[in-house]
Amino acid sequence: MQLQLLLAITLLGAAQIYTWVDDAGQRHFSDVPHPGAEPVTVESSPAAAPRPVASPRQVAGRDAEPEEAPGYESLSIRSPAQDETLWNIEGQVDVALDLRPTLRDGHTLLLFLDNRQAAVLQGADTAARLSEVWRGEHSLRAEVRDAANETLIESPTIRFFVQQTSIANPQNPLAPAVP
Repeated sequence: MQLQLLLAITLLGAAQIYTWVDDAGQRHFSDVPHPGAEPVTVESSPAAAPRPVASPRQVAGRDAEPEEAPGYESLSIRSPAQDETLWNIEGQVDVALDLRPTLRDGHTLLLFLDNRQAAVLQGADTAARLSEVWRGEHSLRAEVRDAANETLIESPTIRFFVQQTSIANPQNPLAPAVP
């Protein structure tokens, strides 16, 4: 805000700009001199190249190191595999994920089964057991979200199938042998 005021005053052609810090440590700018104010030199050449704007951390005199971007290299579903058929699982599916790098503090790993949230993983967890996954075709995907619930990375959606050996046809040649 203060920087915008400084630029506006400069663009309006003010001859002199003054700055001072009040008792609360707040810096002020004005075209009117105040007690303890210092004059500010401003280049007003329209051909001057734009200068980088200081971040609020730099203006406040805090650490000026840039923050690391919360990026992830990859997120994929290792198990079940794409188009895999799972037999006689009694409604339980074990899911294993590959996430690089590992999940950062404040981030959450979510699993979606058939476009509904099915599990929430945090910390170093990259595996989960999903319940009530019955016979039929299913879709599965994973997402990493930050503390603001923004999606940072999403896995490709995989499709898998759940089959149950039929009591009516136990000799089905497609069914695996039941121990």
